[in-house]
Amino acid sequence: MKLILRQNMQPFLRDENGHVAMTDGQTDWLVIVTKEALEAISMPPLADDQRLLDHLQSFIEIATFKLERGREGEEKTIWVQSDDIREWQQARPQA
Repeated sequence: MKLILRQNMQPFLRDENGHVAMTDGQTDWLVIVTKEALEAISMPPLADDQRLLDHLQSFIEIATFKLERGREGEEKTIWVQSDDIREWQQARPQA
């Protein structure tokens, strides 16, 4: 299973969290990237639109990682938090 961006739906920040409309081809999902996750993905810690866009592919992979493990939220949401980033990084094969 792989999540992809929904067409014509631009990622945006609202209430300090990133919002990304995605689909797995059958179901539409709202991925919510918390402010803490935006700050934790790289240094220096920032939580802005540019950080969301710069690391969008990573957030897509993290959301897919959570969905594959049955860790989605209610109402077709997937929350990406700072702990999810660390878990995803540890699970990735080392190059």
